[in-house]
Amino acid sequence: MGLALKDVHFTYYAGTPLAREVLRGVDLEIREGEILSLLGPSGCGKSTLLLVASGLLAPRKGALFLDGMPCGGREDFRARLREAVGILFQSPEDQLFAETVEADVAFGLRRSSLPRREARERTARALRSVGLEPSHYSPLPPFALSRGEMRRVALAGVLVREPRFLLLDEPFSGLDGEGRERLALLLHRLRSSGAGILLVTHEWEEVDLLADRAAVLHEGRLILEGEKESVLGDREGLRRAGLEPPPRVELLHLLRAGYPSLPAYVRNAEEAAERIDAVMRGGAG
Repeated sequence: MGLALKDVHFTYYAGTPLAREVLRGVDLEIREGEILSLLGPSGCGKSTLLLVASGLLAPRKGALFLDGMPCGGREDFRARLREAVGILFQSPEDQLFAETVEADVAFGLRRSSLPRREARERTARALRSVGLEPSHYSPLPPFALSRGEMRRVALAGVLVREPRFLLLDEPFSGLDGEGRERLALLLHRLRSSGAGILLVTHEWEEVDLLADRAAVLHEGRLILEGEKESVLGDREGLRRAGLEPPPRVELLHLLRAGYPSLPAYVRNAEEAAERIDAVMRGGAG
């Protein structure tokens, strides 16, 4: 069961002299119960891919599938997509609009038939899940908050609907250390409960910590996709996409000329040090 893009193309200002093709034949699947990190340089089409995957933009060519069923055309399929998918924009200002935090978060339930009391409980639960105490934050105007708090309110507005798939565009941006740790734990919990998460990021640490798979977008095309170990260890592929590989991958690349048993990728600097020490001491590597 998953959310899939098949041969998706998208062009801004199609049919005009300003036409700009942003996605060029993208095939990608977001599976339930996993986190897929999407990497790529600025302007490569990551945010547009999320907008297409959420149904907010229609592909010029190709199709979007939910659990194997195409989501274009029939209104009942589009309704299923809106119910199943939640998207967090890169800028929280693009997502917040209500007079109070509570009203903003609760807006996601406007189409539901939940009793008012249950809707308020669900709104409070969503706020607590992102580290915002409802008794303090609910009556506040969203735009009076810090940028990190605004981002958490926007995320609560997505989570309140309990979507099966989450499309998150740089969700850690603007968060302090405590906020980043809380969000990482929340994403782990959501994945464990069966949610499928597409995480756009430019931070290697977030990929190491959270991802099951990774994909690299370059000039509108996916040039790498697979288990995160194989993607992050592909030094040449990352460079081809305009990305600087993690420093430990560069170090391992240099050392593998003399010690070929070293892996191309390790999760962190501590593991790199252990593997290098073992090899140099004549261990198994």
